Amino acid sequence: MMMTVDDIEQVDAVLCEDGRNVAFYGHTSDDDQTFFFSVSLPMTIEEDAFEDLLPEWRELGWQHWMQT
Repeated sequence: MMMTVDDIEQVDAVLCEDGRNVAFYGHTSDDDQTFFFSVSLPMTIEEDAFEDLLPEWRELGWQHWMQT
């Protein structure tokens, strides 16, 4: 079955090890189907600062897929 972004049930945002990229994972009910995109940041973000804004990062992921 072909899944679309409308099938996304959960979005996770992860700060990459370099602190300059954020990876977004859109999880569906099918464990074999996960959507992915990433953004490069203009500067390094500390893990604590990223975690403090995690709900906002997740919302950004949702907005990205809902515009697709």
